[in-house]
Amino acid sequence: MIVVEDVSKVYRLWKSPSARLHFSLISQALRASRPLLARQAPVVRSLERRRQGLGEDFHALRGVSLEVAAGESVGIIGRNGSGKSTLLQIIAGTLRPTSGRVEVHGRVAALLELGSGFNPEFTGRENVFLNAALLGLSRTETEACFDRIAAFADIGDFLEQPVKTYSSGMVVRLAFAVQTVVEPDVLIVDEALSVGDVFFQQRCFRRLHELREQGTTLLFVSHDLGTVQNLCGRALLLSRGETAFLGPPEEAASRYYASAVTTVRAPRAGPAGTGAGALPAGEFEATCAAVIRDNILLGARSRHGGRRLEIVAACHRGKFGTAPQVEMLGELRFTLLLAAREAVVSPHVGINLHDRTSTLVFAAGNAQLRLEFPDLAAGERLLVEFSLGFAVQPGRYTYALVTSEPVEEDANLGAFHDVHDGLGPIEVINPKPGEVMPFYGLARLPMQFHLVSRAAA
Repeated sequence: MIVVEDVSKVYRLWKSPSARLHFSLISQALRASRPLLARQAPVVRSLERRRQGLGEDFHALRGVSLEVAAGESVGIIGRNGSGKSTLLQIIAGTLRPTSGRVEVHGRVAALLELGSGFNPEFTGRENVFLNAALLGLSRTETEACFDRIAAFADIGDFLEQPVKTYSSGMVVRLAFAVQTVVEPDVLIVDEALSVGDVFFQQRCFRRLHELREQGTTLLFVSHDLGTVQNLCGRALLLSRGETAFLGPPEEAASRYYASAVTTVRAPRAGPAGTGAGALPAGEFEATCAAVIRDNILLGARSRHGGRRLEIVAACHRGKFGTAPQVEMLGELRFTLLLAAREAVVSPHVGINLHDRTSTLVFAAGNAQLRLEFPDLAAGERLLVEFSLGFAVQPGRYTYALVTSEPVEEDANLGAFHDVHDGLGPIEVINPKPGEVMPFYGLARLPMQFHLVSRAAA
C-alpha cells in the first residue's frame, strides 16, 4: 500500500531575511553570464562561494526507504527532530520530497494535526461534509455514515454550532470521528491521540484496533512506545533523519531508549555493591553447565545491544520443571549466566513480560528491588537468579531478558547491553477451572476486605 524509496528532504536555512533574495539574484546572474564567464573560473568560484555562504542545508530526511503491505501496522518512533512528522507529511502528500519516490494506494486519512482542516466559521455538521469531501466521499456517502460520526464524536448539540465555539477536546473528537468512521484504506496518525480525556482515548484505541482488524493499513507515530508495541507489527526508528532500525517494535523501543542516554555512570569509589553470593568453584561451574544445558535463549525472536554485559545462557524452572508453563499465581525461577566483556558499573538485570497483544504487563529487575550487584571487571562472570510470580490472567505471554547499566540522566533509563526479545511463550493456566478465579483483568492488585458491622433487620 505504501512504498517509500530513498526519500530525502532538504530545507535551506538562511542566515538573514535578505539572504534568500541575494541567493536568487546571484543564481540568476550565474545562469545568465556563465557562457561569458567561462574563461573567468575564479570569478565563478567566488560567486558560488558567496552564494553558498548565504545559508546552509538542513537534511530533515536522508535516504529513508519503507514498504508497508496492505493491512500492516507500522510505528514510527524517534527523538524530537528525527524526521518522523516530515516523513508522514510526505507520505500523506502535504509535503514534497527533495528526492526519492513515494507511492500510496487507496483512500488516505491523515491525522497529522486534528482539526487543522476545519473552517472555524462553519458548524460541526458542515465541517463533517467538508472533510469527508476532501477524503473523496460523495454527499450521499457522507449522509449514510453521518449518524455514526456524530455518535462517535459525542459532542451533542454543539454539532450545530460554529467550530470556533468548540473546546480543543471537542475539535479532536469531531476530527477523529470523521477520519476513522469513513474507513480509509490507509490511516496516518501523528501524536494525535495524546489529547482528549482518557475515555475518548480509550474509544480511539478501540477504533484503531477495529480498523486494523478490518484490513486498514496504519502508520502510527507516538512517543508512547507501549502503544506502538501494542498496535504495530513493525517499527521504524529514525535518528537525525536516517533509518536507525526497522523491525520488531520491541527491539525498536529498546534501541530508542538506548539512544536516549549518553553518559554512563562513573565507577563507584569504595567497596562494590551487595547482592552477589559466593559458590565453591566446582558448584559454580556445575550450575553454569546446567543453565547452558537448559538454555532458553536459542528461541529468542531477536537480540540486540552492545553486549558489554552478555547474557550467555538462561533457564527457568517451576512446578512443571523446565516446561514453559506455570499455574495462575504460581512462580517460575529464572537463572541467568552473565559475562562482562568490558568493565560494567552496577549491572542491572531484568525481565519484560508481554501479553498476546504485545501489551507490556510487567517490567522490573534488581534496580526496582533496590538490590545492587557488584561492579564487574572485564572477563568476570555472574550467576543471577530471580523468582517471578505470575499473578496474571490465564493465557500465553512472551518476555524479554535484559542487561543494562545505569546512566546519570535518568534513574529510569539505562544503557542496554544485551536484550533477548520474544522469548517464550509461557503459558499461564488456571489450576482449578471449575472454581471462582482469584481475580479478573490483566493482573492482580493488592486488595483487602473487612466486614465493618452488621445490624439486625
